[in-house]
Amino acid sequence: MKKGFTIIELLVALGIFVIVTAMVIANFRAGSRSDELRIASETLVSNLRKAQNMSLAGQLINGISPPGGYGVYFKLSDTDRYIIFADLDGDLNYTAGEALADGTIILPKNIRISNIQPTAVSSAIFKPPKPVIYINGGISEAALSVTLEHNLSGKTRTVTVKRISGQIGAE
Repeated sequence: MKKGFTIIELLVALGIFVIVTAMVIANFRAGSRSDELRIASETLVSNLRKAQNMSLAGQLINGISPPGGYGVYFKLSDTDRYIIFADLDGDLNYTAGEALADGTIILPKNIRISNIQPTAVSSAIFKPPKPVIYINGGISEAALSVTLEHNLSGKTRTVTVKRISGQIGAE
């Protein structure tokens, strides 16, 4: 009797190997998509905290402190970006021309803003010296929520700014 494997045994082993490899690759892609969404939401949280810290630190723009502080502006029709700005006119809202030099943040390729609460055009402004948080120019809203969605997986993460506590987080 000859020692070795038959062609059938080799084909079965190769088939099992191919199936396991395909499952690992598919799972890796799904994990990569989750990571893209997580990173995008954590970057948004970081940028909101950046605006908050700039206000707390009293950062100057052209030698003056912006009277309205610093904020982040979202517009549902611009699903691929948001803007970090200095409220130079003190109206507690974003006005064209108030974006910081590096303040237009483009989201990664497959990530989009899918929902904004309380309204489709919203902003969170951190006004010094405390800083008091204004949502859409006022203090009547309790929170601002921005939902990011991965276009391929459909998974979402929501970033929330709580006006009273100042807490910023992603879920």
